[in-house]
Amino acid sequence: MCGILFSIQDRNVEPTENFAPTWSTLQELNSRRGPSAQNSHNVALNHPSTDSLDPSSWSNNVDMTFYGAVLHLRGDNVTRQPHVSSAGNVLLWNGEIFDGIAVDHHENDGRVLMDQLEAISTRCHGAHDDHRQEFLSLMAKIEGPYAFVYFHAHSQSVYFGRDCLGRRSLLWHKSDQENSTIGLPFILTSTGYSAFRSELLQLGEVPADGIYSLSLASTSPKAIARHPWVPASSSRAKEHGTMTLPFGRVNSTIPKDSELSAPFADGLKFDLAHPDVVPAITEDMKDAITGMIKVLGDSVRRRVQDIPRTGLVHDARVGILFSGGLDCLCLAAMADKFLPEGEAIDLLNVGFENPRSVKAKAAEEALALRRLKKKQGVTESSLSDSTGGDKVNDEKLRSAKPDTRFNVPDRTTGYESLAELRKISPRRHWNFVEVNVPYEEATAQRSEILERIAPLETVMDLSIAMAFWFASRGIGFIKNEQGELTPYTSQAKVLLSGLGADEQLGGYSRHKDQFTAAGWEGLIHELQLDLDRISTRNLGRDDRIISDHGKEARYPFLSTNVVQFLSELRVDLKVDLRYPRGVGEKILLRHVARELGFDRASSHWKRAVQFGARTAKMTDSGRSEIGQQVVDRTAAK
Repeated sequence: MCGILFSIQDRNVEPTENFAPTWSTLQELNSRRGPSAQNSHNVALNHPSTDSLDPSSWSNNVDMTFYGAVLHLRGDNVTRQPHVSSAGNVLLWNGEIFDGIAVDHHENDGRVLMDQLEAISTRCHGAHDDHRQEFLSLMAKIEGPYAFVYFHAHSQSVYFGRDCLGRRSLLWHKSDQENSTIGLPFILTSTGYSAFRSELLQLGEVPADGIYSLSLASTSPKAIARHPWVPASSSRAKEHGTMTLPFGRVNSTIPKDSELSAPFADGLKFDLAHPDVVPAITEDMKDAITGMIKVLGDSVRRRVQDIPRTGLVHDARVGILFSGGLDCLCLAAMADKFLPEGEAIDLLNVGFENPRSVKAKAAEEALALRRLKKKQGVTESSLSDSTGGDKVNDEKLRSAKPDTRFNVPDRTTGYESLAELRKISPRRHWNFVEVNVPYEEATAQRSEILERIAPLETVMDLSIAMAFWFASRGIGFIKNEQGELTPYTSQAKVLLSGLGADEQLGGYSRHKDQFTAAGWEGLIHELQLDLDRISTRNLGRDDRIISDHGKEARYPFLSTNVVQFLSELRVDLKVDLRYPRGVGEKILLRHVARELGFDRASSHWKRAVQFGARTAKMTDSGRSEIGQQVVDRTAAK
């Protein structure tokens, strides 16, 4: 994980007095992503001057600044960036290469990539079109999340972009005719802050629909060009200036009746009262289970095996954003297979004090107490004396009760799943970290978290981001051998997330709605839509939030190898919504969970993090808030 920051300035345009503090703030924010090392590099291009302020005349006198902050997660030693070659080429790299290009576990992947780029540059010296196509082909080979900026000196071209799934954040500030005189003509940054704080920055997420380029040669127009990702089946797949997607479209085959299991044969009851009832497993499903375990296991292995140890021997190097649900539980079991037996794994489970929920629960308890007294024929007055003894006893009783403010739904399922983990892997030291967030602390950090998700700003974005920000910070409690909570801070720099499972395996209620309305065709269409838009929904936001603590999120379900495997599967082998909730959605992963030894957790339902951790609608004023509404910033102050 790294923080990368890049700017192009026209020396004919005098920067405003706001440029220096803006740049300084962006450097500070990016350095939080990469606490291991920071460095910068400047490049000046000189061309005949013009008097125009139009962005298309940037060719006159251009200054470029490259700033990189590094979180050491690859290689034996910390490798600073930007990577600069003797030919003047410069690379800012925020990514991980897990496959596609060979990287030894002793090597830094950014350095390896730079060597590959240098080989292309030498081989194609002077042939700019050939260089561009070889460069794009190399980037398309990489399996792993990335965002980058690359300056090729000979062609005077800047390339930048994100991987095809958008797993790393990259924001841009683009100048136009109206604001080209502000001194910030073009900026790329891993993270930023909102326009609410700055009149200068108008940041947007760089789309993950291709690699972008900008020629700074004096004879070239300065328009940004896009080199798109295209499916292998597309007629454009071999077209010059494109990149082929590493996975195909969702399998559109409608299952035949003969291929489907009979969900209600022999009077089987699929409900919470019968968790031991399992849908029939066909031969096709057996193959799918075996294949899923293999491809997902390989994805997890590549993401946990080479993390350098920077702390004490017993410190966990890997943490899991752990709600106790199906996705994260399977990831935990697979991480267990590929980490040394004596090493701890941190399970980060977050719970918020939600005043509305606490108030509602207190009201329920009071009502239950009144009903009990009434049933026993005891009046309120008979339990009280002139000294108010009943009130005193009630207060003593409340003070003696354990603190239940953080007993959110995800805490309950988290402990249930922990018990199953300890059963299948008793020698592993599982650190179940209770990240408890009082309402006052959540309120105090709200403004900062809102800045980290910029340019996103909806109520739903904020609710989800709050859960991930506090969970990834890793400050909480673990239980000692006596069952007492003791303070604990996770040192794990790599956090595994189950994001991507619901989108590909039909875990959302909208998948059920589409199946009900339009059958298998509607379900397939919705799964394809989820895959098409996954880069625009959550990933950039989550990357900015989690990396704010110098941590890196890794998404095993979004390995392009896993995506390819699932895209090829027939739809009913992934999700069969003829079955009821807790059975049919993500049916493949439920079978995988049972294969791994998780009988109880295999029937867990999907629960959105904002409801499982109770960050949604934390006050009565939030009752009218809708997820896609813009956050009321006056409440964030």
